[in-house]
Amino acid sequence: MARHYFFFGPKPALKEAYNPLQKQAYTMAIGLGVLSVLTGLAVWKPVQLSWLAWLMGGFHWARLWHFLIMWALLAFVFGHLVMVVLHGWNNFVSMLTGWKKDPGYPLE
Repeated sequence: MARHYFFFGPKPALKEAYNPLQKQAYTMAIGLGVLSVLTGLAVWKPVQLSWLAWLMGGFHWARLWHFLIMWALLAFVFGHLVMVVLHGWNNFVSMLTGWKKDPGYPLE
């Protein structure tokens, strides 16, 4: 899928609703969200949660981790916007409604 998206290679056959690259991206987004909350707590209450800041390498490292994680989440959102442009408005509507008229993969 990365070859198809980034290097315009042939599109692999669809076997299910989400391809492996999408599954990896969504899993990463959930993990980044959890890390964002944890680093945010360490930055917000560094004295009360000193153990959490210590796990992240100290207060300054927690700030850096939080900053980098937020940029990664922004890149994820930007990637979604690019996919909407590439795949059309109907794909965006299906993200909002939860269903697709013509999914393009076999429904079993």
